[in-house]
Amino acid sequence: MFLPGLLMIKYFISQISFSHLKQGVLNICFLAMAVLVLTYLLLFCANNYLGVGVYYNSDFDFPPLLLNPIFLLFVLAALALPEWLLDNYLKRREAARPQIVDFISDRRHISMPTEEIRYVESLDSEVVVHTVSGEKLRTRTPISRWEATLNELHFIRIHRSYIVRRELIVRASRVEVELEGVTLPVSRKYAEKVGEI
Repeated sequence: MFLPGLLMIKYFISQISFSHLKQGVLNICFLAMAVLVLTYLLLFCANNYLGVGVYYNSDFDFPPLLLNPIFLLFVLAALALPEWLLDNYLKRREAARPQIVDFISDRRHISMPTEEIRYVESLDSEVVVHTVSGEKLRTRTPISRWEATLNELHFIRIHRSYIVRRELIVRASRVEVELEGVTLPVSRKYAEKVGEI
């Protein structure tokens, strides 16, 4: 009975992101509701099955403080806040470190710092990595793996076929993104993300 509740809480925690403010607030609300429901179920079971509680005329009452949802939210926040702060600190620290990507291009192994990547373009059967120096490296690594590998603080997916380095964007709209000398299309699926830049 409690396992689905815990899994639901874990899911909502993994979905919390404020890149989309409305979705982040909704996920926080769902998480708070899930935690409250699970907490009340735990208190109810502890009372009925474990015999915890004080009995008055065959009814028992919890201490009023334990039934206060605001108190429960403060306790949960006190438990969750340090983990959240540590996670954010580690993400910022990880983003500051130079990232190296490894891939195969024309039968040779390449290790490249992500600062050298301008944008990644997916063609039908291969992916082309465009570098800052103007070099084009062809690889068979799919663009979905590039999206998972490249740090989302520095790169953004703008189209089914393009991932662009954020720092190199000169101008952005919901229709296109302009880098120096290159204009790339933005698909409807990623338009909202690009609009936040």
